[in-house]
Amino acid sequence: MLKLGVVSELGSGEWLGFARVSFDEVGMVSGWLSLPSFGTKTVKIWYPIAINSQVACLMDDMCEQGVITAVLWSKTDAPPGWANENATGIQFADGAKVLYNSKARELIIDAPDSDINMTCKTLNLTGNLHLSGDQTVSGDVTANGEVTAGVIQLTQHKHPTPSGVSGIPTP
Repeated sequence: MLKLGVVSELGSGEWLGFARVSFDEVGMVSGWLSLPSFGTKTVKIWYPIAINSQVACLMDDMCEQGVITAVLWSKTDAPPGWANENATGIQFADGAKVLYNSKARELIIDAPDSDINMTCKTLNLTGNLHLSGDQTVSGDVTANGEVTAGVIQLTQHKHPTPSGVSGIPTP
């Protein structure tokens, strides 16, 4: 049977991934119930659920065994302000967000107070790249086109010399 309740305790250690749920209408607290996930085998998806979250549970007739099937929105725990029919995203407790708007075709990673670290064999970006702020590069930089600093083009710049203006750089 479907029962609505509130998470009263979150498991840890061997009970990580489980919670106890308080069912106020019958005055009882469940045993350990499995938390919902979109992936638990080769792809593992973990997201924390907070104590006092309202949940829907499928329980046996005696409320002795069951499973938490969903965490529910409520007036207290309403969808975020960016939520709409075109948006998919996640907002973290510190306010950082990863959002995709399919209508606008825009992916937003908004984490102004966080460090973002990426580790991979090769990172390929295609498209125009605009950077704001200071940049630090460790290692060589290779460019297959012109490099411009201010108005000076790397492959076309010349220098004044005692015998006149130099030619363009030679490879």
